[in-house]
Amino acid sequence: MIDKSLVKKRFKKSLGSYDDNAYVQKITAKKLIQLLPQKIYESVFEAGCATGILTREIEKTLKFNFFTANDIVEESGNFINSIIKNNTFIAGDIEEIYLGQKYDLIISNACLQWCNNIELTIEKLINSLKPNGILAISIFGDDNLKEITDIFNIKNKTYSMKNLKKNLEKYNIISYQEEIIKQEFNSPVELLKSLKLTGVNAVKEIKLTKTKLKEFEEKYKKLYTQNEKVILTYNPVYILISSDKK
Repeated sequence: MIDKSLVKKRFKKSLGSYDDNAYVQKITAKKLIQLLPQKIYESVFEAGCATGILTREIEKTLKFNFFTANDIVEESGNFINSIIKNNTFIAGDIEEIYLGQKYDLIISNACLQWCNNIELTIEKLINSLKPNGILAISIFGDDNLKEITDIFNIKNKTYSMKNLKKNLEKYNIISYQEEIIKQEFNSPVELLKSLKLTGVNAVKEIKLTKTKLKEFEEKYKKLYTQNEKVILTYNPVYILISSDKK
């Protein structure tokens, strides 16, 4: 089980540094918007808005009339207010909150992987769509942060993409895409700092003594150095589902 209080604590702490370090989240936000059918969405709901990286893409790209945002961190609402003035903000865990109405578009970037039951959450969101509505999400696949998970023998998620994809077959899937993104860092320490500044190490804290940190650096450099840079792998998955039956 994912400790949601720890997730909230880590992301709240990282709000000030998130945008400067959210390398892959900016890429996935743009890609998610590009995949959407270009039409007027009467009402839009964004789950897990954080500092508004996806919100900015929505505001400048999509045509909509009503916008609702959600995040587990209450202070995220301040970021959304600076992007879209006429909005509704709902604070809370997306697995637990009541959405209040049905929407033409429900969209989420790099958020639902924090759910303890992602299949049930997706079902909840699809049931909150109007006819001909769209659920558009980006999450992370099994190879995400594989260098970190291999070295520390941890898995920061409660789902497998193989099982998730199989469970989604009952829905009307418009698009399912997966990619690999490599980010370069000058050192393993810089890499860990970047992860910390985006709050993505929220599930399990990595505590390193000086000796363990040195061992980590040496092992990481030996295994994952390319062109004098150390590499970190991201594995975004983009899924668009229609509320209409197959």
